[in-house]
Amino acid sequence: MAHPEPSAPTRQVTSPGRPTLFVAIGRQRVGKTTTLKAIAEITRQQGGNPEIWNTDSLNRSHSISSLGDGVLEPPSNTAAGQAIWLEERIENMVTEGHDAILDIGGGWTAMHELIKTSPLITALDEIGVSLVALFMIGVEHADIDYLQDLQEEKAFLPPRTAIVINEGLIPTGHETRLAVKEVIRHPTVRRAIGRGAVYATFPAINGLKKIADRGQTFLDFAANVPVTGMPTSSVFDRLRVNRWLKRDVPLFLRDLGPDYLPRMPKGLPDVVMENV
Repeated sequence: MAHPEPSAPTRQVTSPGRPTLFVAIGRQRVGKTTTLKAIAEITRQQGGNPEIWNTDSLNRSHSISSLGDGVLEPPSNTAAGQAIWLEERIENMVTEGHDAILDIGGGWTAMHELIKTSPLITALDEIGVSLVALFMIGVEHADIDYLQDLQEEKAFLPPRTAIVINEGLIPTGHETRLAVKEVIRHPTVRRAIGRGAVYATFPAINGLKKIADRGQTFLDFAANVPVTGMPTSSVFDRLRVNRWLKRDVPLFLRDLGPDYLPRMPKGLPDVVMENV
């Protein structure tokens, strides 16, 4: 399970048939795309079929579009134009019944535009779409700015909110447990937890740039799928990614909990502790 405050109110649990919009929020380079991409790949592996939406028009070197055919992108690059596109896609979720994983990018995004211009949480609840918001942060206080602004200035804190600390942003030599403990002491984080948010730690991945340079999925890289024009990947790199996918990420998913994940008909993946 994730880590709710003992005194936190009961969290809203979405029924299995209710479509969920799954989004990661945070400033640039806090690991939103990496986290969403890993969750999307494992969701597909476990029998889920969420739509993948990409409104991060600035990120081309490490993009969720590397998931291949079927990733949907808006025709507009402006936040206002993308917000209109998002409204249309969300309406389709109701009629089609599918989940959606949205990579919004950093800075002022279409998601922020929707939050500013509409009562988003109320609107989603009225049409029957659930929202899961992951606030991605590292150990810098500036990483918490998005959570502080949306929670305190715009009154945006969905019933299913998770604060995800990216282990990859913890400085070398710092113990993960102590670094996470320091993050959750921040007053903004404490207020979110007190209102029902949970927290979990996303595991660091070794060799992300090599995967991004190849434009591959994590699963394809671990399986040694060749890429035209690229040299064969190192066996050590592949084994490290394989261990991350089979041990570290499944542990994170279990810690986060199924209520904070897209639907996986086969259930959460097994945690493989040996021979990886």
